[in-house]
Amino acid sequence: MRSPPATTRLVIAATTLVVALVVACATSDAGATPRWHIEKPVTQGQPTPQEDAPLRKDEAAEKALEARYPVFRIDVEAHRERTKRPPGTVEQRFANVLNRGNPEVEGGQIRHGAFYDGLFYWGSDPLSFIWLNVANRLRDR
Repeated sequence: MRSPPATTRLVIAATTLVVALVVACATSDAGATPRWHIEKPVTQGQPTPQEDAPLRKDEAAEKALEARYPVFRIDVEAHRERTKRPPGTVEQRFANVLNRGNPEVEGGQIRHGAFYDGLFYWGSDPLSFIWLNVANRLRDR
């Protein structure tokens, strides 16, 4: 038996797809009637049906608590005071950093006029670093 030509297979596939779409639309809720409706107008002064709705239980409980235990709130309007001073000029900030001291000193100790972290003496430049480590190693012996 020979297989059908390509155009026949294409027509069969398209027909199958269309039938599947029609069946899916017919069985889905797309064509169903809406589940909502418009309420009749309520005369003034009568409670609305939404006041007793179960979704608003939290609001009703909160309202009952407020009626039972009133909370008096005081609204205060004021300008916030600055807790931090303005940073100042570059020179002032630099002086403040110098006045704070060396944070590394807290982690080690000063020996022979240089910071010693337990392994090396630290100087301000490479030459002083070398000199301090060579001279102080010989002096510590």
